[in-house]
Amino acid sequence: MTTMTDDPLPDLIRTLRSRTPTDRIRAAKDLGRLGSLARESLPTLVGLLRDEEAKVREAAAQAVGQMGPGALAALSGMLNHSDKYVRRNAVWAMSRLGVHAKPALVALCRGLKDLDPRTASGAAQAIGNMGEEGADAIPALTEAMRGTNIVLCRLAGKALSQIGIPAVPALVTHLQHADPFVRGEAALAIGWIGPAAKAAIPYLTQIVRGREARTLRDTPPPSGSLSRLKSVDELPENPTPVANPIADAASPEEASRVYAAQALGRMGAAAAAAVPELKIAARTGPEPLRQAAQLALKQIQPS
Repeated sequence: MTTMTDDPLPDLIRTLRSRTPTDRIRAAKDLGRLGSLARESLPTLVGLLRDEEAKVREAAAQAVGQMGPGALAALSGMLNHSDKYVRRNAVWAMSRLGVHAKPALVALCRGLKDLDPRTASGAAQAIGNMGEEGADAIPALTEAMRGTNIVLCRLAGKALSQIGIPAVPALVTHLQHADPFVRGEAALAIGWIGPAAKAAIPYLTQIVRGREARTLRDTPPPSGSLSRLKSVDELPENPTPVANPIADAASPEEASRVYAAQALGRMGAAAAAAVPELKIAARTGPEPLRQAAQLALKQIQPS
């Protein structure tokens, strides 16, 4: 004969009110492991976010983050908390929700300006994981790329690449930025998008050419560019940053040229117009640009 166990929720919720911090922490962790099955505990867990013990607040924040989409309103409110660990748990949880976090998009855009770098970077990841549904965040992500947080700049660029075609004009604008680091991160993001971002090819070619090149700021886009992009169906399903220690070790100016060459290579045959500049870079450019240009030529004109 099988003995039915009692529902553990009432006891765990009562333990959340214990006078002993270790008991409160343990109960919060147990409830977090139950996930969405423990949604009944959500109001009490949210109350623990005001606990005087930092470790209790963090355990409660982690538990709320494990409750699934039903906890989104609570997670959004957590972005206003004074404890950075509560805010971090909020953005990390929302990054796991993907498109289900879209109702919190406005709060996540504010999170991009958080004084805690990890919270801001987590907000960028959460927006990126929404894909094209995060398109309303393009202005905020574009601004985040211009900041001093290097990790945030890259993750904002990745988020723009995950949004895809709607973000291409913003990335093209950043290819013309005065800061070579911003130009490089924009080129890297465009490379993740691939052929669907072919409107960027003239600007990427300019970056490969180097600082002595004339500006394209006042050059009209080529036919079939920003206003006539390919279907979003042609975007990669999961654009992912490729580790590039060679480019990362170079100066920002050199790295921007490497990333531009790599992006042109990922365009494939669509980047045929860039072949003359890539050939020059492949013969006379400094390393690692020469290597990147040689690879790009093979991708554009496979033998």
